[in-house]
Amino acid sequence: MKKIIILSVVAVLTLAVSAYPQFGLSDYFSSFDPALWGDYSHDGGYATVENGYLNLTTTQGIRHGRGQISSNFSLAGDLYTSIDFELLKFDDYFSTATFGIWARDNSFAMLIDRKLDIDLIHYYEEVHWMVDGNWQTGFSSPTSDFTGKLRLSRVGNGLSASYYSSGGWQLANSVALPSGYDSPVRVFLEAGNAGDIGNAPRVEVHYDNFMAEAGNITGVDSRYIVAQPEPGTVILLGTGLLGLGAFNFFRRRK
Repeated sequence: MKKIIILSVVAVLTLAVSAYPQFGLSDYFSSFDPALWGDYSHDGGYATVENGYLNLTTTQGIRHGRGQISSNFSLAGDLYTSIDFELLKFDDYFSTATFGIWARDNSFAMLIDRKLDIDLIHYYEEVHWMVDGNWQTGFSSPTSDFTGKLRLSRVGNGLSASYYSSGGWQLANSVALPSGYDSPVRVFLEAGNAGDIGNAPRVEVHYDNFMAEAGNITGVDSRYIVAQPEPGTVILLGTGLLGLGAFNFFRRRK
């Protein structure tokens, strides 16, 4: 019984930590859902769903052509969002797979890319962030891997970008936002290119297994959203279970 009580304590604490943010949303791209995503034909690029993944593609010859989608939903409060990607078709001139969040009031943004640059070096790309229209560039790290997972988060006034490597999430950059910069954010996914007009490469990126958790998710029907218990509720439930376990334990000792 002592072991049961100890395991119960561990379980309750684990649930309490993992219970916030309160709402979750996912998209495995079995189809393209216009309730979740929009703005999917952008700067000469296009978006399709094929074989259970989202395919974003630029158009050959159109400079800065981007295949892009943006979320119709908004993530508010503390949030975590992640995506799987594969940079499938690219050229040796600034071909990118991009995952980003952008404040609805345009006050801040953060994105993380995987790209092939003009010097033929593969990157877990620079992380870029913006506050009041001022963009800055941070972390970059060479890699030969064109598939992986990317994650963005906001906790309090801190923005973070991470990539998955060696069996765990690796922090790429974290930025402290000014006080009061707490606008809900939209999510965007993009394939990008560069190059001279007529010489810009065709870039193709596959995305899958989109996940988001946030203090609140708005802009879509509630059937898309999975509610999670608040930490206080989980702790209260766990406390009741522990009390019941302790009662049974001491009753059996009598």
